[in-house]
Amino acid sequence: MVCEEVRGLVADGGLFARDRPVVAMFSGGRDSTCLLDVAQALLGAGSVRALHVNYGLREAAAEDERRCAEACRDLGVELEVVRAGEHPGAPRPSGAAGADQGGPGAPGNLQAWARELRYAAAARAAEERDALVATGHTANDQVETILYRLAASPGRRALLGMPRSDGRLIRPLLGVSREQTAAYCRERGLSWSEDASN
Repeated sequence: MVCEEVRGLVADGGLFARDRPVVAMFSGGRDSTCLLDVAQALLGAGSVRALHVNYGLREAAAEDERRCAEACRDLGVELEVVRAGEHPGAPRPSGAAGADQGGPGAPGNLQAWARELRYAAAARAAEERDALVATGHTANDQVETILYRLAASPGRRALLGMPRSDGRLIRPLLGVSREQTAAYCRERGLSWSEDASN
């Protein structure tokens, strides 16, 4: 069964520790849905909290947030939602009223802005609970990262890819493919959102 295989791979990776709660970054997509369910299964109720960031940039953002809330309710996982426009001190994307010049809101840097907001929110949530922060990066993301880095600046560093852990940040699904996360979700009867812009 795919569920047992994926849970076994994550458990064998040793990134989840029973004495440390986890904040799972949750977009509502296939990979983060798999991550949330696996974390809940391995760590148990009360040890996992989901964090969803609503950037408010896509028409489907409110629907994504609603689906994340529904999924967390079904899984018995507490959900924290951070809305970009309401987050105190959050950087603003380029073109937004009051966007800083030259920083994360600089033109052409929307992804960097979103990443900064997402990881800042996760770091704050994790610090409050002395928790780890888990992302749903998969083996496919690892390959894409390496190829991108090789194209951008060939060298040994590019071949290193993303580390499995870095401080509080853990990537438990790096040994799992997107095909496996999809099969896991189907086997568990879990629905997910597809981001057409991704």
